[in-house]
Amino acid sequence: MTRPADLDAASLTSASGAQLNYWIDAVNKDLPKKVLVKTGTVDIRRQRLADYFSIDLSSLPPAPSIGPISRDTEINKRQWDHLRSLGAEWAEKDKSGQEFQLVSETLSNPSPQTLLPSIKSAIQQTLATAANPMSSVAGSHQMAQPMDVETVQALIKSAGDGDIQALATLFNLQAALTVHSGAAPANLGTIGSSSIPSASVSGPSTATAPSKTYPSPALANSGTSLSSSSDSAILLSGNLTIEALKKAEGLREVISLVENGEVARIRELYGPQEGRDANPLWQTLKITVNRRERLANELRNEFNGDKDRFFTFFTVAQDSQNALKKRKKSQPAEKLRPLRLVVEAIVHRDRALEIEKQLAEYQSNGVFVAELWKANGPGRTRGRSGERLEKKIILESRLLD
Repeated sequence: MTRPADLDAASLTSASGAQLNYWIDAVNKDLPKKVLVKTGTVDIRRQRLADYFSIDLSSLPPAPSIGPISRDTEINKRQWDHLRSLGAEWAEKDKSGQEFQLVSETLSNPSPQTLLPSIKSAIQQTLATAANPMSSVAGSHQMAQPMDVETVQALIKSAGDGDIQALATLFNLQAALTVHSGAAPANLGTIGSSSIPSASVSGPSTATAPSKTYPSPALANSGTSLSSSSDSAILLSGNLTIEALKKAEGLREVISLVENGEVARIRELYGPQEGRDANPLWQTLKITVNRRERLANELRNEFNGDKDRFFTFFTVAQDSQNALKKRKKSQPAEKLRPLRLVVEAIVHRDRALEIEKQLAEYQSNGVFVAELWKANGPGRTRGRSGERLEKKIILESRLLD
């Protein structure tokens, strides 16, 4: 058969199991007899294809040259670098007990001082309107409190020093003067919307011209008011490293991952711990982690850590005829039972034993007695159905169901 156009050393090395199966099916499709099988691990199937098409996986073509970094990539990199520098500065400030200010001293939004000309203009326009006897506005609106330029300047100074009440008074004063004069409100810039608290000066309440409230700009000298503990928690959350749960294709790989600490580390990172709730990612990881830990517990508790006996017990028995047909160089020497079936059998076995422990022969005055269970329990007696209760026998019967 001609090699598929998309099959070479590079694509074969990076191919997934599904892609390998597709190529194997393509090979067998036009042949009277199958020459490749889809059993075994990904590496085994990959090697079968390599042997069939005489592909040398050790000599991969050189990697394609890397072109210049695009402008978008460079901008994105600089943005992340800037965020990292801000995080480092924040951490340094938090470490020394200083306050970290994210907002610079100069803002693009108008400061309270820039409101003075518009307020002066509104006052003059209001006085001119009030002096006109033909003005309907002058007869229907009155200022709740007289206020001169000196008072306004004092309010602006207080607002610049961080007095929110003074700033609210200035905005409400401007709203009131705008209603009196009939002029449009001064341009305050594009600011995030928020309600202004009631102040000593408020706009008149009428059905035709309700008083307006305007958003308050962020003060230039307002800094972060988080406590040191809150700052530390935020900074630590930025240092989290997401670790993936490594894939395991069989019982041997699962035991290996448990022994090298991979499974325990995932539980420690994402699972519930004392004084800490589980990470939201734990919902997608806990079933796999629990299965792997349950299998490792079976090896440790029921087989005393003897891996040879453990893997022999979970090896699928094959009759001699089938074994002869499948005896090929690339065929694995053993075929272990699937992890899911083994773990489910362990769960069912444990439930059956718990039910057996409720029998009167293992209890005294309605209470389970471990000594009676040890003397008459698994391996030494028969259950209600007549089957032996030795744990491995029950487990094997579950696997063969």
